[in-house]
Amino acid sequence: MPDAPQVKQRLPHTWRLFFARHGGFTPVQLQAIPPIAAGQDALVVAATASGKTEAVLAPLLERLWPRLPRPGLHLLYICPTRALVRDLHTRLAPPLADASIRLGMKTGDAPLPAETPAILLTTPESTDSLLTRAPRLFADLQAVVLDEIHLFDNTPRGDHLRCLLPRIERIRTYGRPGAPPAQRVALSATVPDPAGVAARYLQDAAIVLAPGDRGVVADVQPFTGLADLAAALGRRPGFKALIFCNSRVEVEETAAALRQHLPHHGDIFVHYSNLETAVRREVEERFAAASVAVCVATSTLELGIDIGSVDDVVLLGAPPDLDAFLQRAGRGGRRTGAARVLCLPKTPGEWARFDAFLTLAPTPPHPLTSPPPHPPTPTSPYTFRPAILVQQTFSLLRQSPTGAVRLADLRRIAPPEVSSDTIRRIVSELAFAGYLQARGLGEWRPDEKLQLLFDQHDVYSNIGGAVLKFRAVDAHSGRVLAYTERPYPPRTVLRLGGQPREVVWAEGNRYGLAATDKPVDEVVSLDRTFPAVPFGVARIVAAALGLAPTELAVLPLDAGLLLFHFWGTLWGELLTAVLAAHALPATFINEYCLHVGRPLTQLPPWDETAAHQAARRRIHTLGKYLELGRFHSLLPADVATSATLALLDLPRFADTYRAARLVDQPRLYQPLTLLRT
Repeated sequence: MPDAPQVKQRLPHTWRLFFARHGGFTPVQLQAIPPIAAGQDALVVAATASGKTEAVLAPLLERLWPRLPRPGLHLLYICPTRALVRDLHTRLAPPLADASIRLGMKTGDAPLPAETPAILLTTPESTDSLLTRAPRLFADLQAVVLDEIHLFDNTPRGDHLRCLLPRIERIRTYGRPGAPPAQRVALSATVPDPAGVAARYLQDAAIVLAPGDRGVVADVQPFTGLADLAAALGRRPGFKALIFCNSRVEVEETAAALRQHLPHHGDIFVHYSNLETAVRREVEERFAAASVAVCVATSTLELGIDIGSVDDVVLLGAPPDLDAFLQRAGRGGRRTGAARVLCLPKTPGEWARFDAFLTLAPTPPHPLTSPPPHPPTPTSPYTFRPAILVQQTFSLLRQSPTGAVRLADLRRIAPPEVSSDTIRRIVSELAFAGYLQARGLGEWRPDEKLQLLFDQHDVYSNIGGAVLKFRAVDAHSGRVLAYTERPYPPRTVLRLGGQPREVVWAEGNRYGLAATDKPVDEVVSLDRTFPAVPFGVARIVAAALGLAPTELAVLPLDAGLLLFHFWGTLWGELLTAVLAAHALPATFINEYCLHVGRPLTQLPPWDETAAHQAARRRIHTLGKYLELGRFHSLLPADVATSATLALLDLPRFADTYRAARLVDQPRLYQPLTLLRT
């Protein structure tokens, strides 16, 4: 590792901006600054609150220092959320202003500054919008930072980024053939496949893996109702608590219960994505400023948004995977040597999942970025989602000065693993569906359906499904409170923001809410899908029961048996379909087990054709657990099916299936019975 004086010498201008007040460097800064200062692409993986942002920005700005006073955008910093953009802007604005460096942000909530900033903080969706509306903005760009890359990778938004990066390069090099590419740096607190991530987003990158110094100390307690949560909070010493729930409905119900059980415990806030941005921002600011308060949130507060010092983190129900567990646990106890978290499982299955997380997660003195104390479990292979090329076709048309797009334009931005024939078939399908119309010389132009999307400004994102079109507003001020999937008629009493509110008027796509003491008719419908529990987490539960990696446990019943595969949600559904294809009456139960209607001593022989047919028959059920991209339904049917099957990783499923053997161990009957719920 380079010594601190050597690293300091590389930063004659930026040392005072980022490090002088600390008097030195953190380990990640010592490792990351030299390769970045030398102009190399880099993937920087280090624990939360370890100084990654400064480790990246200081050397990049040092390289750009002579350019920074000139007009134009020089550094693009892409974040996964608007809130993170906002928070980062607040943190960086003072030191950069001291150096007269122009800093700006662009999101759906914040317009591009009138004067082009030297550094722009934004999201993938706003980057796409800027490429279509102001492509010349990127002409002098020298560096791109991808923050929290693990939240992008192997998702539609990560695939979106993979297409945006070559679009940026095409603008940069237009009229300047042979110009070196912009330097790219990616940051993350955790990456299961550093080499793969670096290959997908970076070019000849250095990989910096810096050890952290915080582990996880968890207290797992039984949970039978929200009164248990209130009692647990009352017993713990913290003054500020952050409670994570797995759904927005749970957030509302939990906040309402805490207001009843903890009337004197300070303010109780709620935070989730469907709340209007201004409402969320107010919650963040008030919670950060409060000395005694509780905030109930979904995953929206997993990331490093500034909410002040949090004494206590509570997980009400187990999150689906280890990454989410570590992100949530890491939000608290930053003034101590470990992330302390209270885990409240709602079922025996969730208790087992928490145990799996704690087996996989480091414990003090092992840091959060150390290898886990358990052999690594297989991760889902990376698969590019072709639905992103539908969205990119629309976006390129919006950007095109001629109003047309050619297949070659898509070929340039599509990853090499996507065939040219697939691109051609996607475009042909869009024309058949009324989104594109063919013109001479191999050009495609917008048709009527696409023009409607243009009018709605609905072509820049690959997030989610249908647009939430209805607005819940304050009946008196008109301030937007939330976006919902449907409207509600007057006199309906809803729970929103943890409080009962009555619909007092409805007009068009808006309806007005006023505070009320009337009993609640329903909680606002906001949730759509539930994430799948991964294979690796479920297998850790099996290992805790003493099962070998290839063993599947059976629990005999009066009518058939329960087959405990411990293959997770997605493969559990797939196994159910495969058994049904062999005329076995099988029913999916949960991520651990399924029901078979008759005795079974071994799995049927593996049949590749039958398995593929079974997966195709259950393609819609399987697809709801997969992030396929919001334009997936516009793909040619066989391309859509192939994309879904690729995400299922059938080759590894086949290997796992062939190696599996059923065991009947009476010693396991009692714990297995608990896991069926």
